[in-house]
Amino acid sequence: MAYTVTSDDTVGLAIGPVSETANDVHEALNKARQMYETGLVNVSIKDEGGHKIDGDELLACITGKRTITNDLQAR
Repeated sequence: MAYTVTSDDTVGLAIGPVSETANDVHEALNKARQMYETGLVNVSIKDEGGHKIDGDELLACITGKRTITNDLQAR
């Protein structure tokens, strides 16, 4: 399943929206982590089935406090 990782805006970087595609949930999580680390904000992951994760739930998965599932649930 394909996942789309996006950032809607940035803080002070003068860059428009960013969007990348990943082939699996772990690759998507790594891309989301990289976006956060470079200063991008409002990062989210969406899948082809309409599932989405963002905000505090995504951040908890990035930091290892929670685990992300293939259908983008934080466990």
